[in-house]
Amino acid sequence: MSAYFILTQTITDPQRYSNEYIPGVMPFLAKYKADVLAADFEATPLQGDPARGVVVLRFPSEQAIRDLLDDPAYQPLKKLRLSITVNASAVMAPEFKMPG
Repeated sequence: MSAYFILTQTITDPQRYSNEYIPGVMPFLAKYKADVLAADFEATPLQGDPARGVVVLRFPSEQAIRDLLDDPAYQPLKKLRLSITVNASAVMAPEFKMPG
């Protein structure tokens, strides 16, 4: 069953994010078979005071999300992302299936 990874964050260094993080993370997304469903540095807030950036990824399973996040080769990129963003929040949710 598919699982979704939803990341919100405010990017403090858009140039490094665009030039370093995005090209670096793309091979990992391919490795773990993630589809980018939505991505925006300046998403439109509709309620509250959320982080400005949002990324929604679909993975083949929750385990694939965990495997990406735990991949030792991904750790330097994660450190980079955390150093050039603030107010970051990430959640994982399974694909919705109608009950019954």
